[in-house]
Amino acid sequence: MAGDLSQDERYHAAAAGFGAALERLARAYEADPDLRRDLAQEIHVALWRSFAGFDGRCSLRTWVYRVAHNVATTHILAAKRRRADFTTLDALAEAAASDDPPTRLSLVGIGAMTRP
Repeated sequence: MAGDLSQDERYHAAAAGFGAALERLARAYEADPDLRRDLAQEIHVALWRSFAGFDGRCSLRTWVYRVAHNVATTHILAAKRRRADFTTLDALAEAAASDDPPTRLSLVGIGAMTRP
């Protein structure tokens, strides 16, 4: 089957057969509706691209779910990096004025990391 169909035909068959499941997978990974739509679109694009290398050594279902899972995992990790807890300059100034030695020590570490 892998050699008989074009990349587009494989994608259309997979999207028709697994489209609803891919939407459920996106919903399981992403709660925000706008980001969920973005994730679903990323999954479909990655799935289409992946069929250029699909050789049929695994089932179509396995392939589709593995691609979708990998895209969703990357999406979640990227979102985590974007939402990293940054310290404001005001919070640093308050910590510098603190009499708490561990707080001041952590500022010394931050200063060491930011020096060229």
